[in-house]
Amino acid sequence: MKQKLFGTSGIRMKAASLTDDFAYDLGRAVGTYSRDKAIVVGRDTRKSGPRLELGLISGILSTGKNVVLLGIVPTPVVGVAAMDHGTGVMITASHNPAEYNGFKFWGRQGAYDAEQEREIERIFYSKDFAQGKKGGITEESYIERYINLILSRVGPARRRVKIFLDCANGAGSVVTPMLLERMGCEVISVNTDTEGDFPHGLEPRAENLREICGMVKESGAEVGIVHDGDADRSAAIDHNGELIDWDSFLAVLAYGKDKVVTTVDASMRIEDVCRKVIRTPVGDVAVANAIVREHADFGGEPSGSYIFPEVHLFPDGPLTAAVVAKMVSEDRFYSVLAKIKVYPTERLKIPCDDGSKKKIMENLKGVLGSRKDVDYTDGIRISDEDGWILVRPSGTEPYMRITAEARDEVALKRIVELGRSWVSKAMS
Repeated sequence: MKQKLFGTSGIRMKAASLTDDFAYDLGRAVGTYSRDKAIVVGRDTRKSGPRLELGLISGILSTGKNVVLLGIVPTPVVGVAAMDHGTGVMITASHNPAEYNGFKFWGRQGAYDAEQEREIERIFYSKDFAQGKKGGITEESYIERYINLILSRVGPARRRVKIFLDCANGAGSVVTPMLLERMGCEVISVNTDTEGDFPHGLEPRAENLREICGMVKESGAEVGIVHDGDADRSAAIDHNGELIDWDSFLAVLAYGKDKVVTTVDASMRIEDVCRKVIRTPVGDVAVANAIVREHADFGGEPSGSYIFPEVHLFPDGPLTAAVVAKMVSEDRFYSVLAKIKVYPTERLKIPCDDGSKKKIMENLKGVLGSRKDVDYTDGIRISDEDGWILVRPSGTEPYMRITAEARDEVALKRIVELGRSWVSKAMS
């Protein structure tokens, strides 16, 4: 049985499994699939990036396509470049640990959807690659164009805001400090090295950011911003050095908007701040597609991925940082945050190998029987008057994820224990 290449957000594997031949054939596959003359290629700062970049572009060139090489850039820069050139590939594993790497594909409308990914996978395994006169390579910097695009939409800060910025030695290092300074902010930047040595876990969660939270408080900054490895995500730290809850951050950015798209795992608090909320499966492509379909004003996930459709249709960490800076400069950020009602929430990860996930989800349906309150939009979500619980397999890591929220701690404990028992039965 052939290995499925794509997860929730492109291809991600241990870098050791991504051989030179794998990267070469993947380049041949995208070169065969694309109808564009040139394909944009960017990468994050991982040490395995240059090797995979070489294999990928060699494969693309063999199909007769040209390559536009961007070098180290945040993932959204590749997205912007693909809007011009038509096709883009970002070499990244986003927030996964340093030993991982991967690939994410882009078209003019944003990241590839599942159908496009399936076609890349089909070509990859069929080896039915196009051949042509070897294409050429041009190096192009999109950073200036990208920064100007954001500045044209967000504008300058209303006043000089002191911002603490942690780029985690990732791809945001080459963009976000410059962007915020151009907005007129005073920026305290840390971890802006691009040699691929990460100072802490790349997923911007509390357990990875204890030291950074302390540094934000000591710095006297009005707000802290943290990126993941490829800077498509952002987390926020308040002036007291407390990491702002993912769902509260999402609600702040969505506050007062008419129509918002979010995912099945997002807090019910977002319904408190918007006129209409549309829920989708987890993943930025699903959110982006729903934004277009529903003509929504904003979209995001409780993972630090936020989409501002007035700029473009993909998650963008530097853009999020700019929006936060603007809100703080207008004295809106903390006034809105104070209005967000917070409900008790718990998120669990249960180890589970990828090959067992489908079977476990089928077993879980059997455990639940003929309940009428089950939503199968993405995973299994059950709601009642006290709250809700979601069980779904991770698309990027070897885990089953349980997310639960309730109106009080007693109800949350009951719901979580119920979810644990369901998953335990399904796994046994």
